[in-house]
Amino acid sequence: MKLILKASVTHLGEPGEVVDVKKGYARNYLIPQRLAVQATSANLRAIGFDLDKLKAAAAEKKALAEALADEMSRVALRYERKVSDASTGALYGSVSVLDLADGLAAAGFEVDRGEIHLEHPAKKLGNYEVAVTLAHGVQAHVKFKIVGEEGEEAPVPVEVAAAPEDIADVVEAVEEAAQASGAAHEDFDADQIEEAEEAPAVEEIDLEDTV
Repeated sequence: MKLILKASVTHLGEPGEVVDVKKGYARNYLIPQRLAVQATSANLRAIGFDLDKLKAAAAEKKALAEALADEMSRVALRYERKVSDASTGALYGSVSVLDLADGLAAAGFEVDRGEIHLEHPAKKLGNYEVAVTLAHGVQAHVKFKIVGEEGEEAPVPVEVAAAPEDIADVVEAVEEAAQASGAAHEDFDADQIEEAEEAPAVEEIDLEDTV
């Protein structure tokens, strides 16, 4: 069913656009909510006269949604869960979309759970960020943290002193240094030998002449 949008509809379009939707969606939601009208010639002409006003109203609502997204992005939610394995940060429970919706509601933000984009429930300690879609396709990014009931934090990864390729580089550098040192030693010995050969011979003394 073809409709003309009178307002911005997330994932569908902006005011004045002609869209093709299922009849049930049109008759049960879009038309009763006055978000759209049937795409007839008369309605197209009528919408054309009011299009500037409709776009201005949509721009104003989008600006409000952006302001709301900015406020929501400053929220930091915190959840406590029982830890099953402290070494990995694994939990017995999890934090789900429902938990996030409740947390946002407690912070003063009413959000449809379907607009919270958490692919899977969070099942480990740590810091997370989730996208929330608001009106006009505007997105907020909400941060939340999961800690243990006893105050456990996410385990800190053990830092490796040197990766295998780094170790190989170190070995190569040591070998090069050893070779350079050996070469210098060889040069030194050769110089000493040359100096010894060039030194004047020591005169031999005949002991019989001294008697």
